[in-house]
Amino acid sequence: MRIVNLENQKVFKKKLWQFPWDYKESFIIAGGLLITGYLLQITTRTSIKAVSAPVNYIIGGLFIVMLLLLHFTSRTHPWVKWLRSVPASVSAIVLVLIQAIIMGTLPQQNFVEGVKPDLFGFSFVLTSWPFIIAQLYFLTTLGLATLNRMTPWQWKNWGFILNHLGLFIAMTAGILGSGDLQRYTMKLYENQLVWGAENEEGVMVPMPIAFELTSFDMETFTPKLALADITNNSIETKGVNALRMITKGDSYDYKGYKIKIVNYIEDSKFTGNGYFPVNEEGATPAALVEVKSATIDTTAWISCGSFATEYSYLQLNDKQAIVMLQPEAKKYSSHVNVYVKDGKNDKTVIEVNKPYKVGGWKVYQLSYDEKFGKWSKLSVVELVRDPWLPVVYSGIFMMIIGAAYLIFKGRGTVI
Repeated sequence: MRIVNLENQKVFKKKLWQFPWDYKESFIIAGGLLITGYLLQITTRTSIKAVSAPVNYIIGGLFIVMLLLLHFTSRTHPWVKWLRSVPASVSAIVLVLIQAIIMGTLPQQNFVEGVKPDLFGFSFVLTSWPFIIAQLYFLTTLGLATLNRMTPWQWKNWGFILNHLGLFIAMTAGILGSGDLQRYTMKLYENQLVWGAENEEGVMVPMPIAFELTSFDMETFTPKLALADITNNSIETKGVNALRMITKGDSYDYKGYKIKIVNYIEDSKFTGNGYFPVNEEGATPAALVEVKSATIDTTAWISCGSFATEYSYLQLNDKQAIVMLQPEAKKYSSHVNVYVKDGKNDKTVIEVNKPYKVGGWKVYQLSYDEKFGKWSKLSVVELVRDPWLPVVYSGIFMMIIGAAYLIFKGRGTVI
C-alpha cells in the first residue's frame, strides 16, 4: 500500500487571467463589452442603420471567413479555445438576454408611437451598439463551437451540429437581412388602378404590381351600450354590464338603472321621430332603449351615427347618458384586380391575417377609412418583401430537427 503525505502537497489556485479562462474571465469580458457598447452609444448618440445588398453579403462573408480562419489556423490558441468554451458561451447568452429583457420591458420606437430616443439606446435596442456587440460576441462563440464539432466529422455529433448551425444561420440571416426587408403601404380607392406605394417616409415608390379595388367588405360585431359622463365625454367601463352587447329584448341592471332593449335595427336611418330600416350607404345601427330608475322612466331611440347620420343618445340627468358605441370590426377584406408587369393578371380577396402572395411579395390587409367604416371607399394594404426569410426558416427548421434528435437521444441515455 502506498502512503501519501498530504502535508507535503501544495494546492495551486489558478490566478485570474491565467489560461484556460473560466467563468470569471468570461463574465468580466462580457461586462467590458457591455460597457463598451453603452460608451459607443453615448458618444455616437445614434441608431445603427441596417445595411442592404451587397454590403450585407460582404459583411456576412467576411465574418464567416474570419471564423474559418480562426478555426483552421489558430484552433489551439488559448483565445480561440476560450471563445468556443462553455464559459464564453454562457457569458454571451447572458449578454444577449440582458438586451432582450430591456427590449421586452421598455417601450420601443419601432413598435410604440411617440417613444423618444434616449441616451443609452433603451428605446431602440435592435439598432443600438450594445445589441450589435452582444450579437457579434454570441455568434462568434456559437460559430467556433459549431466548427469545433464539425471537424473532424463524427456522426454522433450531427444533432448538436444541426441544432447549433441552424441557430447560427437563423440569427445571422435575421440580422443581415433586415436591411433588405421592404415594407410599403398602398392606398387603394374603388375603381382606380394604383401602381405606386409609399415607404415609411411617405415617399412614393413605383411597384412592379398594381391593384384595382373593386369593393371593400366589412363585417362588424353588434354595437355595445354604455353609460357615459357627458361632462367630460368619458365612458364608464367598470362593472359586469358596463359595456353591454345589444340584443333585442335584453334587460339588465347597471348603476341603479333598469335598462331594456326594446328594438334593434342594424341598418337604419332617422326619419321623422324614429329610425327605420334602410338599405343604403351611411345606414347606422339604432336601438330603442327603455330606462327605469327611482328618478326616471323613459324610452328613446339611440344610435352611434355614421358619416351620413348624426348620433343620438338618451340623457338620464345633467351628467349621465346612455350611448351606443361604434361597432367593432369583426372582419374586413378587399376585392381587388391584380396586374403584374410581365406576368399573369389575377383577381383575389385580401383579408386580415391572410396575405396574398405575388411576385415575391406578401400583401396584407392593413386598414381602411374609419370615418366611413363598412362604407369605406378606401382600403390600405401593406406590401412586404423579405428575401432572407427562407434562409431564416431553413435555420429554424434545422434547429428543430437537431433539438428533436438531442431530446430523443437523451431519453435513451441511462445515467
